[in-house]
Amino acid sequence: MITTDAKFLDALLPAAIHLHDAMVEEGATTPAAIDALLARLAPDLEADARPFVLRLATWVAFYTKDVIDEAMLDIVRAANPTLALSALSVQSQWAAFDLRVSRGEHPDDPDKDRLRNEEVEYFRAAVSGVPPHAFGRLFRAQLATTPTAPPYEDYLA
Repeated sequence: MITTDAKFLDALLPAAIHLHDAMVEEGATTPAAIDALLARLAPDLEADARPFVLRLATWVAFYTKDVIDEAMLDIVRAANPTLALSALSVQSQWAAFDLRVSRGEHPDDPDKDRLRNEEVEYFRAAVSGVPPHAFGRLFRAQLATTPTAPPYEDYLA
């Protein structure tokens, strides 16, 4: 059985994400440069936690690369590739919200289904040309409905 300490994970995950971002930004490519970055970004990190941060940062880097590669393939024929990329990312925003609700960190929103459907409508024209498999079930289900007018005036698509 795997046991975890939430505070430990809550410290490691942001450190890993920040390390990945800083490596890209600053061009850190050697073990010494990476260690120096990590020491600067997380000065209070204990020595025994460093290998965990490095491992998590590795997975962050691979996951980021995979997501971007897949997204680029999916949006290449979109009516508006920039908004299509945003449409793909909004689904992760939905998942993050639902995870926070599941963890008891945020109350659920009884209007979330309506709000999410409005977001899909906002992106509908922009994602024309994106293959349906690029989206999750909730997004695809709304796209399969008859288009509705967005509830706001600044509709971009």
